[in-house]
Amino acid sequence: MGQETRISGIFSCKTTIKVGFGTTKQAALSETYWFVKELETGRMQVQSLDMDFKRQGQPFEISREKLFEDYHLEPDLSYRLLSQPLLVGDHYRATNKPANAEQEYHKIRRIDEDNIRANFGLGLVYLALDKTDKATYIFDRLVRLEEAFEPRHKHLFNEFGISLRKKRLFDEAHKYYSRARELSPDDDHLLLNIARVYFEQNRLPEAEAAAREALALNPDLAEARRLLTRIWDGPRREEPLPDI
Repeated sequence: MGQETRISGIFSCKTTIKVGFGTTKQAALSETYWFVKELETGRMQVQSLDMDFKRQGQPFEISREKLFEDYHLEPDLSYRLLSQPLLVGDHYRATNKPANAEQEYHKIRRIDEDNIRANFGLGLVYLALDKTDKATYIFDRLVRLEEAFEPRHKHLFNEFGISLRKKRLFDEAHKYYSRARELSPDDDHLLLNIARVYFEQNRLPEAEAAAREALALNPDLAEARRLLTRIWDGPRREEPLPDI
């Protein structure tokens, strides 16, 4: 499930061009900006950015060697246009300002459409705003991306799954946690979350089986024991399940 962080960011490319005619011809330096993202193959996907740093044209692939030879990382632009909006968006979301958070996440996605953290944040914002159609669209994108379920994003996909469940989007939540489990089959907390979804759907035999499987992996998982007690109590009570 885990892997080394891939290259991603804004790069510049400087080329010398000829301007003018005849005796007035001169060499001039041209600088263009590109969004670069390393693919699973190790190749680099490169896409041009316009003067407003929006993607333009079709992306193409180059080798790592060509990237290092011809392109230059622009760390200040990568921070200002990608990293900083993430921090600001996360802050707005944590302080219950979803409209402001949505604006910040969109700033990132206009450059890096598949940015995992921005997509998670935007999905959570849409769920908070009850924009379930937009949230499920984000969900469909995330559930296809293996990178979304890497350990460094675990708190995000857990929060997203909890939010799906709380919005009673049980089928989406189950599909989401099941996708995560494909990449992390021995995660007791994922099994517990699957058990909670089954419990909310009143599918008690499946909930019990998943909770028992979580306990088999981690006998000290108190939340799984409490869930089993709820199941054995008979008709489910209405107090909400605690989240972890």
